[in-house]
Amino acid sequence: MIAKAIKGKGFRGAVAYDLQKGKSVLLDSNMSAKEKGSVSAFAKEFGAIRALRPNLTKAVCHVSISLHPDEHLSDNDWCKVAHTWLKDMGFTDNQYLISRHTDTKHPHIHILVNRIRLDGSVVSDSHDYKRQEAVMRKLEKEFGLMQVKNSREAERSSPKKGELEQAVRKQEPSVRMLLQEYISNALQEPVPFREFAAKLQENGIEVKLNQASTGTISGISFSLNGISFKGSKLGKGYTWNALKQKGLYYENGYAAEHEPIRHEYSQNKRTADSAGTSASTAAERTGTFGNAVGTSEPTGESEITKQSRIAENFARLEKELCRDRQRPQKTFKRDTGLSR
Repeated sequence: MIAKAIKGKGFRGAVAYDLQKGKSVLLDSNMSAKEKGSVSAFAKEFGAIRALRPNLTKAVCHVSISLHPDEHLSDNDWCKVAHTWLKDMGFTDNQYLISRHTDTKHPHIHILVNRIRLDGSVVSDSHDYKRQEAVMRKLEKEFGLMQVKNSREAERSSPKKGELEQAVRKQEPSVRMLLQEYISNALQEPVPFREFAAKLQENGIEVKLNQASTGTISGISFSLNGISFKGSKLGKGYTWNALKQKGLYYENGYAAEHEPIRHEYSQNKRTADSAGTSASTAAERTGTFGNAVGTSEPTGESEITKQSRIAENFARLEKELCRDRQRPQKTFKRDTGLSR
């Protein structure tokens, strides 16, 4: 069971949405407008209490409570769910409207409630998200529904309200849902980063590492169909550290923190170049190479690279010498009256 609550300014639009003809059923209300059931009657009655606190910016509280598509509650049970939510969230003397929508495959209701009590006081919204999650876990146990982890415990972030509604309307998962699924499938067992990224690339997913100037990798992000998500936005199970704990690792034993992606190829090349030149490398470290004695060369430099650099130096010197030969020689006239 998932609850999504938002706060707003005006009641008329929310009432019109909740009471759409052919798409909703009015389950309950403590307002006299229930007899007429019209949008204007409810909006006018909400407005009368709204006028008690004209300086309150957001008096509207609008919540949707959804079940898994395979679960079902009767209208009577839905009313019990709604009244439990109202009581536990502190709406004990407030105007409310409860409706059930029938235009989606996942069963859900809407509760529209005035944050202003009938006596003019206002219901606090302090820690409302955390309190609401506790109410959902309580109701799941009471009605024997599927147990949903709290957001801080869940590895996957749940889709937003608009995202969920769009997914249901299009009958296809959202980008967030697809990324979560593809990433999980690509990491069923320990896998090197290159292979992990290649698997995702097959499904059109680009992987990017967030790297600090020091070379330390601080995060990971994924893109699909032009939409990008940080790993943390997909859920705590998709952060860089969480993926490493699940088995994501670098080839050749290099730790991600110390061997950045952009340096990986050059490091492998240096290793290959120096594999067969241990003797020449040792000579370089002692400052002797060929006939040059006492020169200090960079350690770890391959013989091929060194010979190429020496040849370039000789070519540059030869060029300078040729340039000097071609310069016209200056002639000096000897002044008379001066001793040699």
